[in-house]
Amino acid sequence: MAKYRKERINAELKRVLSNIFLMDLPIQQDNIVSVLNVDVSKDLEEAKVYISVLKDRQKVLEKLEESKPYIRHLIGQKMKIRKIPNLNFILVDDTHILV
Repeated sequence: MAKYRKERINAELKRVLSNIFLMDLPIQQDNIVSVLNVDVSKDLEEAKVYISVLKDRQKVLEKLEESKPYIRHLIGQKMKIRKIPNLNFILVDDTHILV
C-alpha cells in the first residue's frame, strides 16, 4: 500500500472517529474525548487510536473498549473501505509526544 494512501486512511479514520465520539457515542456529558492521531497498519488489520481524555480516563477507556464492535459498525457506515481495522485505543497523557 502506498504511503499516501495510508496517510489518507489515517486522516479519514481520525475525522470519522472524532465525529463518532462527538455525535453518535457520547461517552459522558461533561467530558471531552479527543482523537489525537490514528496509525493504521499496512494491511489495514489494526489501528492504533491515540486519544486524550479530560477526566475519568480509565472509565472512558473501559467504555470505549466495550463499544468497539459498535464503533467499528459506525465506521463501516461512514467510510468506503473494505476492511474495518481492529481498534486499539491508547491514552496519551502529554500531547507533545505525538508531535
